[in-house]
Amino acid sequence: MNYKKLTAVFMALGIAATCFSGCGLTEGNGGTSASEPTKAAATAAPKPTKAAAQTGSGSQSGNIGNTSSEAEKEITYINGVLTDSDEDSVTIEYGSDGDFNQTTFDISNADIQIGENKKQGGPLAANLNLKIGYYVENGDYIAVSVYGDGSESMTPSWVYNYEMKSVSGNVRYNDDSTMTIETGSDGDFYEMTFDISSAELDIQVDEVIGVSGLRTSLNVDVNYYVKDGVNIATYVYSDGTEYFSPSQLYNMEQRNTQAEEDTQEYEESGDADYIDEEEETSEDY
Repeated sequence: MNYKKLTAVFMALGIAATCFSGCGLTEGNGGTSASEPTKAAATAAPKPTKAAAQTGSGSQSGNIGNTSSEAEKEITYINGVLTDSDEDSVTIEYGSDGDFNQTTFDISNADIQIGENKKQGGPLAANLNLKIGYYVENGDYIAVSVYGDGSESMTPSWVYNYEMKSVSGNVRYNDDSTMTIETGSDGDFYEMTFDISSAELDIQVDEVIGVSGLRTSLNVDVNYYVKDGVNIATYVYSDGTEYFSPSQLYNMEQRNTQAEEDTQEYEESGDADYIDEEEETSEDY
């Protein structure tokens, strides 16, 4: 009887101990169920890269960020005259009043149109008048558009240094490479000699004598510039008719004028002179 009671008591104590132990474990697990953040968890979300930060798209890739950046670049336009070109670049000169500059542009990805023709890359013909749209990246000038109407011209510095001039005169001498004309007016006449080796000669045919070509006695209009003290003719025009030189015409006009004045003076004073002579003769007689 006592044995049975002792057995029952020990079993009750064992059950109680097991229950308290289980409850304590449960409470401990509940208190530590959310563990503290680890170092890796704290850096799981990376900061934006420099490229992404520039475009304001932190999680975007570098390529997407660059595309957005290019789309936002400011395009500037400039006009100039082409001085040099290859497949991927053009160099133009621009400026005025003695202040001239040359800039080279990357045209490898540019839209190029010359006149009615679209082109893929260079080279382009020298001396074309161009309008270029571009932006600057890392110090490079990147063209997005290159347009020209097909016209050509000398560079601004060339025009400034060798300003085109014009003069009219009468040919006094010429050969295959040179021409001397007489020009001037009102008694102030002088000769000018030109290098005509590269000039365009536009000499009309004389309908009376049927002769063409540059020759003496022709009145000519000359377009030229001065380089190293030499008059370089670019264009020579004549209607083909031969004339006296300006000095010859002037001298002829002067002689005619003098003759007319002498005649008029003689006519006005002739009768009086005759009467005086008669009176003197009568008195002497």
